Amino acid sequence: MPSDVLQARVGPAPAFHDVALTTMGRMNMAGLRPDHDILDIGCGVGRTARYLCDYMDAGARYEGFDIMEEMIVWCQENITPRFPNFHFTYTPLSNTSYRPDRRLPSASQFEFPYPDGSFDFAFAHSVFTHLPPDATINYLHELQRVLRPGGIAYTTWFLFDGDLSASPKTMVSEMTLDGSGLFAVHNPEVPDNAVGYREDYVLDEIAKCGLTVSGPVHYGFERMQDVVVVVK
Repeated sequence: MPSDVLQARVGPAPAFHDVALTTMGRMNMAGLRPDHDILDIGCGVGRTARYLCDYMDAGARYEGFDIMEEMIVWCQENITPRFPNFHFTYTPLSNTSYRPDRRLPSASQFEFPYPDGSFDFAFAHSVFTHLPPDATINYLHELQRVLRPGGIAYTTWFLFDGDLSASPKTMVSEMTLDGSGLFAVHNPEVPDNAVGYREDYVLDEIAKCGLTVSGPVHYGFERMQDVVVVVK
């Protein structure tokens, strides 16, 4: 287990296991299989990877990347030696909440460090909730690029439609709407702390990237994020 300090950097430490198990269950319903080659976008300190270790076939490949170096080091030292098919990559990028260093590259220009058509399944849990629109659009394009034909992506969001104050999620109802009306932030001083998006804007951008939404949007409640599953 990672330390409580590392656990707390990816969410409330007491919920570390519960979030991972919920994610595993939801990804199974989205079409995840043990033989899939999997990409974990924003893998953190291996919260979900720890459960994938016993789920994935030995011949399947896992790749995870994150902007927090200490988390990647923990995964490299504690997961990869036991499961050689699990690889973790440090990708330093600027983020006003997690890495407020403007000298670092922007996520809006970042190219995932994998060839085209590398994965059967990708997931981004609590990633788009911390990305501004230019980075979000880039990540959607990169998802489309690295997925194989028929590949699946499980993504979570803070979505809204209409008046923000009507949202059942406290995080969203307290957000400040951007002038464009397309997105909102919880803390204008640290905009990447939590970002919400108008649902039809997200669905339009997904379609523009050549991805297809699979099934209905699965709405969360209170602190549980909304799930959008897409297929290439």
